[in-house]
Amino acid sequence: MMKIAVFTSHVYEPMSGLMQKGIIDAALKEGIKVIFFASFSDSYSNRFYKEYSRYDEGDKVSFDIPDLDDFDGIIKVATYFSDVAEKHLDHILSNTSIPVINIGGRDDRYLNVCCDEIASFSEIVAHLIEKHGCRDIYHLAGYADKNFTQERRDTYRDVLIKHGIPYDQEKVYYGNLWRDCGEPALDYILRHCHRRGKKLPDAVVCANDYSAVGLINACKARGIRVPEDLIITGYDGVYEALNGLPTLTTSRQPHYQSGYQAVCLLKRLFDGEEQKNDVRIKGDLLLNQSCGCVPMTVDNVENFREAYIRILDNTTGIAQSTTNLMINVATEDSLDDCFKAVCDNAKTDAGFKDMLLCLAPDWDKQRIVGNYFGQVNEEMTVVAGFRGDKDVPRQTFMKKDVLPKDMLEDPYPYYIFTIHHLQYYMGYLIVSPDIDHREQKAMQSWFVNLGVILNARRIQVELKNSVERLEYLSNRDMLTEIYNRRGLEEYFEKFFGECSEEKSGLAVIAFDMDDLKKINDRYGHNEGDYSLKVLADAMSAASGEEEICARTGGDEFIVVAKNYDMDKVSGFVGKIRANIADRQRTDGKEYDIVMSSGAYILQPAEVQNTDIQAIFEECLKNADSSMYEEKRQHKNEC
Repeated sequence: MMKIAVFTSHVYEPMSGLMQKGIIDAALKEGIKVIFFASFSDSYSNRFYKEYSRYDEGDKVSFDIPDLDDFDGIIKVATYFSDVAEKHLDHILSNTSIPVINIGGRDDRYLNVCCDEIASFSEIVAHLIEKHGCRDIYHLAGYADKNFTQERRDTYRDVLIKHGIPYDQEKVYYGNLWRDCGEPALDYILRHCHRRGKKLPDAVVCANDYSAVGLINACKARGIRVPEDLIITGYDGVYEALNGLPTLTTSRQPHYQSGYQAVCLLKRLFDGEEQKNDVRIKGDLLLNQSCGCVPMTVDNVENFREAYIRILDNTTGIAQSTTNLMINVATEDSLDDCFKAVCDNAKTDAGFKDMLLCLAPDWDKQRIVGNYFGQVNEEMTVVAGFRGDKDVPRQTFMKKDVLPKDMLEDPYPYYIFTIHHLQYYMGYLIVSPDIDHREQKAMQSWFVNLGVILNARRIQVELKNSVERLEYLSNRDMLTEIYNRRGLEEYFEKFFGECSEEKSGLAVIAFDMDDLKKINDRYGHNEGDYSLKVLADAMSAASGEEEICARTGGDEFIVVAKNYDMDKVSGFVGKIRANIADRQRTDGKEYDIVMSSGAYILQPAEVQNTDIQAIFEECLKNADSSMYEEKRQHKNEC
């Protein structure tokens, strides 16, 4: 099966969505596998939140995931990319030998399937001149450095000249292709008209629909009527333009056809056909109220209201989904429960028909991937997911395959979204998204919050491990790794309570090494440390759930044991001595490891004192007295 990689951003924008639908329909018809690698390419680092400039560094990893040697062709959906993403993707594509088709604009480095800008834009300008008799026409352009901006501006100029109208470059205002350029554009036009002794021009031809809508809104705010006082036209044919008031005269770009024809072109190239020239598709001229061709009494307000309500409902749902995601995950104890909560939440309101949460190795180590990540093959783990109404079991697959085997072999398209927190890569989501009537920034917020949530859980696990480690260190003797006095005191109180309830004996057994100083002086402190560890190991080997061992001083050790009597003490001490003897035979040391012991048995049920610390100290004192009695006996025997 032929396989195509599609690189895109702003998946949920209407124009991009139409191109994606065209790609998907053609691929399904031709039996071609399509995988979308999606970036939000991202307003957080460009327009509003420059302090988060590292976000795009993580987001662009979507483009690094595929090994393009495993694909037969590439489609670049060139609608919206940040500078970081654009440069990175161009670097990737410059190093591949497979054919690249560019749609959504023109790029001289690749074959393009694009709108015939000259024919489409000419039709709008010519309509204003020939049908409405406009002679004084301004142009609200896009970014000056964009290829399509220059092409549309030059087309505007050529049509004017063709109709005998002088071209004046001061009648061109360069905006940002968004609604908020309407006010400054109108200010510029009014000032320029005033210098010419005019109140308003005949018409303004806008480079796209969004800037045209912004200009119309600016006119409404100042009492300028469209089209009675001023004709305004757009370009693109987006939904908002066709369902506002007034409806916008525009040229509907062939977005769907561009996506569809891009797949067909790659199929022809794959079959050995040559294609040297771009494929150009003329847009459809849509005559509406903003030029006067459709009376203002006719509108599509109900259609627009219905669509707006659907978008609002979906956006509200996504906002609720994001809130639920954060709350549900925060209440889960284990990581597996956290992953399942993410999966369960994604089933509602997120608009995913299928979703697999795939984590990379060391996802929790603040990992940054470098260039050529597509050539890295590593095991991905599906930690949670669903396909339709069925949950997906935990499984692994190789990153080189991008998808699990069953998804790789089926005919359906899938989208890959990187999971990251700022520049730190964690893995990716495999999804089948519903892109209709979804708001781009709301969906982006969902993905951003997923990365933040997983990073927070990573930190939470890290902190938990650190706390456990600190607790371990605070309760342990570093040389022998058994408990220190602090740890012993905690267990003494616990064992005291249990023995009190069970009316059984609580033993405190004291141990002290004999002649440790002689070992240190004759054989060195390393051997002295060895002797201490042998004793500690022997104590641990003899212990079970009823005994707790601790080193409380240089060569002093204490064992607290529950449910004990003196016979049990004798058996326990005997096990320790036997373990030490076995170790000495195995290691063949030149010296003997000898220890003295003593014990005290307490009956907690009979104790009236409630000061547990005082009880503990009294038990230690009595056990030490017993131990020193044995130590004196050992010296007398020598």
